[in-house]
Amino acid sequence: MLEFAIALVTETARILYEGSLYILLGFGIAGLLQEFLPGAAIARHLGGDSLRSVTRGALLGIAMPLCSCGVVPAAAGLRRKGASKSATTSFLISTPETGEESIALTWGLLGPVMAIVRPLVALVTAVVAGVLVMWLGDDKDAPPDVAAAAGDVAHDHAHAAAGDEAPAALRPLRERVRTAGRHGFVTLMDELVFWLLLGIALTGLLAALLPNDFFTRVLGWDRGLVPMLAMLVVGVPLYLCASASTPVAAGLVAKGLSPGAALVFLLTGPATNVATIALVRQMLGGRVLRVYLASIAGVAIAAGLLLDFVAADRIRDAVVQAAATPDGGLFALVKIAAAFAFLALAASSFARTRFREGRRDLREQGRSLRAAAGALRWRHLTRPPVLGALALAALAFLAARSTLVVGPGERGVVQRFGRVERSGLEPGLHLHWPSPIERGFPVDVEAVRQLAVGFQGGAAGARAPVGDESFFLTADENLVDLRSVVHWRVSDPARFALGVEDAESLLRGVARRVLVGIASGQTIDAMYADGRVAVETAYRRELARQVEALAMGFAVLDARLLDVHAPASVHDAFRDVASSLEDRETQVHDAAGYAVERRAEGEGEAAALTERARADAHRMARVAAGTAAGFAGIAAAH
Repeated sequence: MLEFAIALVTETARILYEGSLYILLGFGIAGLLQEFLPGAAIARHLGGDSLRSVTRGALLGIAMPLCSCGVVPAAAGLRRKGASKSATTSFLISTPETGEESIALTWGLLGPVMAIVRPLVALVTAVVAGVLVMWLGDDKDAPPDVAAAAGDVAHDHAHAAAGDEAPAALRPLRERVRTAGRHGFVTLMDELVFWLLLGIALTGLLAALLPNDFFTRVLGWDRGLVPMLAMLVVGVPLYLCASASTPVAAGLVAKGLSPGAALVFLLTGPATNVATIALVRQMLGGRVLRVYLASIAGVAIAAGLLLDFVAADRIRDAVVQAAATPDGGLFALVKIAAAFAFLALAASSFARTRFREGRRDLREQGRSLRAAAGALRWRHLTRPPVLGALALAALAFLAARSTLVVGPGERGVVQRFGRVERSGLEPGLHLHWPSPIERGFPVDVEAVRQLAVGFQGGAAGARAPVGDESFFLTADENLVDLRSVVHWRVSDPARFALGVEDAESLLRGVARRVLVGIASGQTIDAMYADGRVAVETAYRRELARQVEALAMGFAVLDARLLDVHAPASVHDAFRDVASSLEDRETQVHDAAGYAVERRAEGEGEAAALTERARADAHRMARVAAGTAAGFAGIAAAH
């Protein structure tokens, strides 16, 4: 229980740390747009059934900082001012599905790819729905005065009453900026902070409860149509605003849910709920409601499938990197300050409102769900439209369980009752018997994966140690800190997927075992100096040999020693000793050189003296011989 509480607090604090800066940035942009976005001609530009008015309605919805509880009253106001039904439908879809604060938060938690895809798909969904409404024409089952009815039923949100604008352009710039800040960090904060805190708390709870591979190993929801349909079923009746649904989606992706299914949840959760569905039917009619729901569901699933096929790994890497890579320097301090600022703003909002509006919306959502469940009867399920929808859902479910999509760089594996029937399937679409008879899954075999041994973080950045994992005992009974990086790749998809539960843990254990054997046969001085290259070469060869002997479906491509030094507590002392040893060797070499120099000089001087002595002896012998010859001549003359 204590470990669960610690994990819950840790994960919640991490989400706050990662998302608060982007939440505040989004609120600031939303306030500026609310104040400086010209709104006098909005209703005039949304009149008429045309592609231009539909597109303008979608773009206006993306720019407007409204949640799904406030978009219906705002749409009712646009209808009163003459906006067409198609443009109103487009506005109703794009507004709650995205917003400035949700885009910034998506960038921080799910990466830039999802931050770009999310508003783009929201725009496409809104335009598709508006065009379909325009193409179907008038709805005969719509109430006679739908706009007035919607205005009477909708919530009395402060941001919904923003239709009558004061002449803001006549006010001073400082006052307008102050008004924008008050709208973003007071009005909008009061409306959304309850749902944001609820989403952050729910994300922390999911992160603490679910294992990291819950959706992939337990449910097999790595990708495909089934998790998207599940997210569609969950997202349609429930209410979560665009900002609150973002940390929940990031937490689900971190636990193994496919990014495409997370996108379906991000699009359907904010745009649909029981109360909004009832209001849309009352305001625009049953036919528009059916187009509204079908457009959201159809475009979301199509976009999710395309996203999984194109950029699933990139989004997963962004989520994992955001959770694992520590921020450094000033940026970390800025994010910490933003987290405390967000908590202070949330506390101030609670002091003003006691979260009455959020708690009221939550109770109304619960009552709407109970009422919808109570009104459901078996005879409703036997109607032809319901039976047709159930048949289509069954066919879609059967197709999803019978097809295997193998992407570029992947190989497919098909099991029949647990036994591997086919392996190494090339990229493309492959059919198999539906589950549970056969099960197919793809495995990425071309990606070069990197494993950090003894540290966490990037190989090129800060390398924070992981406990005592990097410490090894040398032959001279010293501790050495070895941090290495291993590059590996899948060689056999079936063995890799089915033969080992956690390949990285296994590879890390083998790498540490190899390093133990190498370090125990080397002295610390040798590993510091000229023996490092030999140690790294032996490490690479022995690790590749042992991994190949395990036959677990992956192979080591390269292994490098990034750091070789003493433990941090004695690193300075070892550096001083190493410096002293280097100084000693320098002095020894200097003395040896001086001795050789002096010896050479002595030998040279001795040789010179010897040669001079020999020259003098020869000269004196010659002089004596000449003198003797002279005396001999004189003697002969006498």
